[in-house]
Amino acid sequence: MARTTRWLLLSLAALGVVFLPAFATPPVAAGPPQVTLGGTADRAEVDRASAAGRVRQLMSPWCTDVPTSVHAGSGGQAGYTVDWHPLSGRSEDPSVFIKVGLQWPTDHAGTRAVALHECAHILQYRAYGFDADALASDMDRIYPHGTSSGTEHMADCMADLMGAERSGVVDGQGYSAGYGGECTPAQSAAAAELIEGRLPS
Repeated sequence: MARTTRWLLLSLAALGVVFLPAFATPPVAAGPPQVTLGGTADRAEVDRASAAGRVRQLMSPWCTDVPTSVHAGSGGQAGYTVDWHPLSGRSEDPSVFIKVGLQWPTDHAGTRAVALHECAHILQYRAYGFDADALASDMDRIYPHGTSSGTEHMADCMADLMGAERSGVVDGQGYSAGYGGECTPAQSAAAAELIEGRLPS
């Protein structure tokens, strides 16, 4: 009998039948998934991703599709990378990105001004087909003798139209963002065209 039982058990095991011991606990209905963060590095990564999401919302509706990251410190950066094929030239559309420093909280007017300024650069690049020379030349024509390059001054004027407040007081503390300089009516009109994706006249 013992041999027959052993043969039967081996045969059933070969068919994929699994025997649980009598003390096995019955399955428990699954509850909501539990997320356990491994340590400080994991929490910091989650915090950065959350802050980057809030910064993307500041740029809505113009640049929410742009990969955005945040970092400690001030300022920001907008740019793009291009893949080139040795025979056919540019292989695909450039990849754009925005980086914003968290000198202030994400709901601060200064952070919004920086984010919108960087978003304005992305709109500039797209309108000019990622031709940096054409962009720089045209911006210097529209914004001559500014406090900075025409490209930067244009980005400030565009940010103004998108709702940025480049300077002010928040919670009793003054702040300033951007490159300074006023926007004339003609410059603001040119900025509005670029926000709409058109080259300024």
